Amino acid sequence: MKGALRRFQQRQAVRSYHQSISLYEQTLKRLVDATGDGRSYLQGEQDLVFRLNPNQVYAVRCPDRDDYYRTVMIKTNPLSGGFQTLISNPVYGLTPPGIQEINQIQLFKQIRDMNATFTTTDLKAFPYSGVQDENL
Repeated sequence: MKGALRRFQQRQAVRSYHQSISLYEQTLKRLVDATGDGRSYLQGEQDLVFRLNPNQVYAVRCPDRDDYYRTVMIKTNPLSGGFQTLISNPVYGLTPPGIQEINQIQLFKQIRDMNATFTTTDLKAFPYSGVQDENL
């Protein structure tokens, strides 16, 4: 019985190895056929996907008033392993040098992609329009 079992295991090992190699080669061939030949073919300038770096401050212009901006930082939370979004109050003026200005749409997309906690759905300078002041 021991000799028959050993011969059976050897046959199975040889068969499974050859089958796995051929399956691997087929998968690689399909992958190369689907993705191309690996050469880069640039067609003009392409918009690269912009990624926010955690623990770095960015500025976002307020959509209702172009004179105001908010600073935003995505902070890593070491206890939960997630991300938290910190947003400042609206600030009047120009964006300080050294702070990169990004679009509100880019910010929301990054927050959604990173599954960051976010309490606001809008970055307006004056989100409450209950009282209207004609001097503004």
